[in-house]
Amino acid sequence: MKKKTKRILLGVSGFLLILLAFQIYYSNVMSDPWNQEKLAITAAQEYGGLIKTDKTYRSVWDKDSIYWVVSGQDADNKGIMVWVKFTEDNKPVGGPETVHSEALSDGMTEAQIRNQIHADLPGAVIERLVPGMYEGEYVWQLLYTLNNESKYRFYRFQDGKPIGEDIVLPNQ
Repeated sequence: MKKKTKRILLGVSGFLLILLAFQIYYSNVMSDPWNQEKLAITAAQEYGGLIKTDKTYRSVWDKDSIYWVVSGQDADNKGIMVWVKFTEDNKPVGGPETVHSEALSDGMTEAQIRNQIHADLPGAVIERLVPGMYEGEYVWQLLYTLNNESKYRFYRFQDGKPIGEDIVLPNQ
């Protein structure tokens, strides 16, 4: 083989080796979250009436409020949201008493709560919006930025009413 061909093959092989190493690293880093998500979906199907999964969310507020929330459809093809409580060891607490289901028709969808946020907080930038648990209530947890301040606000899932005062994050 010519010297130039060897260099090209060596370069391509090196590049493919780097891609393989990156893929192995990424899979290793993401294996725990993917496993937690699978456990949450399984618990939501077993105890929450979930048949089809549309979207999953992870919400952590404190050590007693670690939830994976799964949205999808039930057996009647109606939208539902299922909260699955997890331990600090990233495992479902277990049993039907730690899984809670709500029909989307009985609460606020993500689109509805986003519209309400834009009406309540004009000019706010939504950094993160996830369903979760706050002060014993099922909520939409909002992290937003307005006037160079980052704040948390919680909206009750049932009716979209804010819970408590906004929590201002210290300047970074």
